[in-house]
Amino acid sequence: MKILIADDEMVGRRVLAKQLEGWGHEVLIAKDGQEAFELFQKHNARMVITDWMMPNLDGPGLCAKIRESEAEGEGENLCFVILLTSKESSEDLACGMEAGANDFITKPFHPLELKARMANGERILTLQSELQRQKDEATHLARTDALTQLMNRRAMLDTMRLDEDRMRRERRPQGMIMIDIDHFKAVNDNYGHGVGDMVLKGAAECFAATIRGGDYVGRWGGEEFLIALPGADIIQCAEVAERCRQQLASMRFTTDHGQTVQVTASFGTASAEGTERAELLDLVEQADRALYWAKDSGRDRVKIYVASADPNRK
Repeated sequence: MKILIADDEMVGRRVLAKQLEGWGHEVLIAKDGQEAFELFQKHNARMVITDWMMPNLDGPGLCAKIRESEAEGEGENLCFVILLTSKESSEDLACGMEAGANDFITKPFHPLELKARMANGERILTLQSELQRQKDEATHLARTDALTQLMNRRAMLDTMRLDEDRMRRERRPQGMIMIDIDHFKAVNDNYGHGVGDMVLKGAAECFAATIRGGDYVGRWGGEEFLIALPGADIIQCAEVAERCRQQLASMRFTTDHGQTVQVTASFGTASAEGTERAELLDLVEQADRALYWAKDSGRDRVKIYVASADPNRK
């Protein structure tokens, strides 16, 4: 484990560092609280053992700055802080804990006491890491389509709203492509849902591999996909859609019985440009209208949303 020592007494910090290195830890050393905080930010130490009384920034002050940086998300992991102190009053100890210390040891102390308290800190850090892993996994599952591993509708909307604000500030266009796998129900009916799932996963991989850097694709629902293209005008949207259409049409899917399945898709594109901004859901609806025109025109094609051609335009 990477451990940061903060102590203004040279002999004390050297003795402690030698002890920790003997226990197999990687040790960082600082002579005061300010230097310790700078090392903490740079090296992301998992445990800090700090003296209470130090120049520039004392132990409780260091604790407070570490907790503040954690709250702002500057560290990759939480840190366990042990205060070394000769103070024994309840008020002083409460002050240290309120500043953010996890534990304290009264000086002088036996190395075995320090080792035991460090072991307790390691257990807490392990539990915190596991809890964070589970939270991250839950967040991922809540935002990811289980079948295709693409973003789901909720994640797409959240991400597109962030891009919408950014594109408005930068006065750049925002493009959308709505996609529907042609005759997908027939695939399920003729070959089974397992093959249908294979087609959806293959289509997802195809679209993700074909879009531009900075674009992103999600499963919108059923056999529908949505591609968001930050900064793309309508021509660029149509070009990306056509590449996706051609790539998907060239793919072949083989069933467990050796049958070959080929699918196509229909694409609707829309883009809001310049100062004439459409609201996000209006832009999605425009791409969906263009998709309807593509399907109505015979499928396996790309259609561009043109406001003057939309009888349902508000």
